[in-house]
Amino acid sequence: MSSGAPRFPDAALEWLVGERTDRHVLTLGPGAGLPRKLARRGQHVWCIVDDDHDLNPKPDLPELQYVVARPESLPFEPCQFDVVLAHQILHKLAPGLVLGEFARVLKPGGWVGASYLVRDDSVPWVRRLVAVMRTVDPNAMSADVGASAIQTLISSKYFPRHEQRDFRIWVPVTRQELIAMAASQPRVAALPELGRDRLLTAVGAIYDGASAGSELRLPYQLSCYRAYVDHDELTTPIVLSDDALIIPL
Repeated sequence: MSSGAPRFPDAALEWLVGERTDRHVLTLGPGAGLPRKLARRGQHVWCIVDDDHDLNPKPDLPELQYVVARPESLPFEPCQFDVVLAHQILHKLAPGLVLGEFARVLKPGGWVGASYLVRDDSVPWVRRLVAVMRTVDPNAMSADVGASAIQTLISSKYFPRHEQRDFRIWVPVTRQELIAMAASQPRVAALPELGRDRLLTAVGAIYDGASAGSELRLPYQLSCYRAYVDHDELTTPIVLSDDALIIPL
């Protein structure tokens, strides 16, 4: 949307996976470049992908491995990971299957680190922008895409305890970029030319009124959760062998 997409804060990533740099982390997809960031920190990272597009060797990051699989059916033995990291993805998964899988592959004391990046609508000019966009599409710029998925996670019997921490991110946006963002919305693009021009003029006026001649910053909130596993709730009990906490290579 803007020349600088929201950057995942280092402090948020450290909070999600913990301060130790020797953890075994399973990431669900390569979103926001998190697997590579973790590998550069020295973490041992396995990244689940849908196909073999990302399976090319990464000689610069031997700590990072890609695995073609579905999160609902993970190809790992029990108790293999310290953290399962899920950014912007839980709402796409089947909770009745995936939460049990997360619990199964986590070590005792491990957790799911889940996060969602949403626009912060508490800023007045952003609320005005949302109001204008919703004259065309009542669901435009909805900020609650992951709310129900997070609620399902922290309400699960497998994850009875959780913590939450929020991080605010400000992304510079120019007048042209804000108008382009509005114009790219499907309902706006489908408008007759006159109606589309009127709406985009209103968007430009919002920018002009809020910026006072300078560049605006679009506010986002990154909501992060750590949901801790409870193996007592698994249907099939996990029996730890002597090498249960070692990942076979």
